[in-house]
Amino acid sequence: MDYVKLANLLFPHIKKNPLEYEEIYPQRTLPVGAKVTRLGPSPTGFIHLGNLYGAFVDERLAHQSGGIFYLRIEDTDDKRQVEGAV
Repeated sequence: MDYVKLANLLFPHIKKNPLEYEEIYPQRTLPVGAKVTRLGPSPTGFIHLGNLYGAFVDERLAHQSGGIFYLRIEDTDDKRQVEGAV
């Protein structure tokens, strides 16, 4: 299978190669064993206790290991998005 040809068919708008992306987004300088965690709630409703509990655990794991916790609001579900949610 020709993966370059397949990639060009699937992603015709992407003109950069992997090395160019590695230059734009350099590798993190985190300690060995550091955790990188995130909370990615969907904009389809209000946040609930399960989300908050998961976020708390993820934040603590990242903090205790010298890592990073990200809050990423998902933006990939426009059809089900609820006004005022998350």
